[in-house]
Amino acid sequence: MSARSNCCCPVCELERALLVELNRHRNENEYRTLTSQSSILSAFPTCTDLLSHLRESYATETHVSGSDTILGELLRISVNPQSEIGRHLLLLILMPAIHRTSSQITAGFPSLMRDDIAQHLVTAVLGIISSPTMRTQTSHFAFTITRAMRRSAFRWAVREADLALAANGEETVLRDLSVDAGASFEPKILLSEFLTRCVSSGLLSPVEHELLVLFKIRGVSSEVLAARQNVSDVAFRHRMQRVIEKLRRAARAPSMTRQRTDDAVA
Repeated sequence: MSARSNCCCPVCELERALLVELNRHRNENEYRTLTSQSSILSAFPTCTDLLSHLRESYATETHVSGSDTILGELLRISVNPQSEIGRHLLLLILMPAIHRTSSQITAGFPSLMRDDIAQHLVTAVLGIISSPTMRTQTSHFAFTITRAMRRSAFRWAVREADLALAANGEETVLRDLSVDAGASFEPKILLSEFLTRCVSSGLLSPVEHELLVLFKIRGVSSEVLAARQNVSDVAFRHRMQRVIEKLRRAARAPSMTRQRTDDAVA
């Protein structure tokens, strides 16, 4: 974790949240109950002890065989759906590999959002560690999980990037969600109607709708709107970009396509 302590990507944010959760007193008791089922795991009094040992071993490639045995034991006793803390530990152990894969996909597929990439990776890992394949695995646990995760992630990224390319023609203006000041009146009306439908469907909050209309349709400066929201100009622009990205994904959905959103924002 220390090597990425200043990283604010979704994977690192999840990692920090899981670490906070593990340090709660309730989870310390659950950890002791979990490890009491295994003489191998009970050698580590706390979650931090176990996590530090495995992280250091895999990072330095020392005692990998012994660490693999420990990871396999953790996988075995975490099969129980009730064992949430076991799955959290497994995710934390695998976070360096998840983070590395996330960074590679982000660099290779710039059209994909980091939030979506992180969500897919975590979902993939959780599916892999509970799969029948892992239940019959006898060794090389970290390698097997990481390889399966990477295969799943890159196949998903290629598929999503292809979909984004196919949808590009239908969301040309939505990509930037901007209307020129000199543009004709009709496109502005159509875009306004599109945003109104997004509010009705729950995709946009009323506040997000108001800010987008002021910023992108009426041309109010980001500095003025940021001051109203009591945030910095940079923070406001980032917020608007996240909202726009959400609308991009919606524009690719079949339900939105049926409503001719491409006409509404072209």
